[in-house]
Amino acid sequence: MLGSNIVVSNPAFDLHPTYLRNRIAHPRALRLDISNRDSVLKRVEAIKPEVVIHAGGMTKPTACEKEPALAYRVNVEGTAHLVEAARGVGARFIFLSSDFVFDGSAERYDEDSPTNPLSVYGHTKVEGEELVRTGSEDFAIVRTTVMYGWSSRYTESMAEWILRGLQQRTESRELNMYHDQYRQFIFINELVAAIFELIEIEDPLNETIHVAGPELLSRYEFAQRLAQTFGLPEAGIRSIPFDSTPQAAFTPKRLSLDTTKAARILRTPLSGVDDGLRAMAALAKEGYRERFNRVF
Repeated sequence: MLGSNIVVSNPAFDLHPTYLRNRIAHPRALRLDISNRDSVLKRVEAIKPEVVIHAGGMTKPTACEKEPALAYRVNVEGTAHLVEAARGVGARFIFLSSDFVFDGSAERYDEDSPTNPLSVYGHTKVEGEELVRTGSEDFAIVRTTVMYGWSSRYTESMAEWILRGLQQRTESRELNMYHDQYRQFIFINELVAAIFELIEIEDPLNETIHVAGPELLSRYEFAQRLAQTFGLPEAGIRSIPFDSTPQAAFTPKRLSLDTTKAARILRTPLSGVDDGLRAMAALAKEGYRERFNRVF
């Protein structure tokens, strides 16, 4: 989702997007398996990029729990290969990490808070972060949270899933949303803008930065706000407890990131959910969704 939005946001950069299975119709797109060290080193050496944005990997926590060895190979070893390749050509390395590096026991987490992941996914992100810190001379680690916005046909954001569910709703079919799992939802286009800013900073940053929305909301509250913004009936949303799901064993119920550093470093405003959803609706009217069809 993040990678596709980076591509279609039309930045003033020469992008070389990579993919593994889902082909990208971009003139400089390359197939790349990041778990293959030789392939990564050869590709990066041939391009000699100024910046590498590592937004790939196994990102579904449930899938990582089912296949921990594969998650390690992709998320940890793959990161090591990219760090090595970026260092070899003197490229800045931007690593996308997650609030899942924390266990949810603290009221709020800043960038220096101790990590204690509950999941395989979280553990791979902690190890990936350490590889970046020790192996890169010019980096930014961006910890973020649940993204919402438009995406390509290869994926579906939570917001798109809710929209589709409400638009196709029947009386016998409701959307189950957790009323007691809380995150700071971030509008994907603002996360992309923040990454573009990190690309353009002249001096090495070498920082971990929390980039997340300012509000702590349950998934149920997020779904309600979305329905209101898009003029859809809230009656199709059903509140359920998070403890009723298998993911509760390895997923924190409440994760709150301190974004003070991001506010100091970045010009990009991190909007509340209502403003972000309105911006999402406006992009649809402007034809933003059609951009994905031309590339993915």
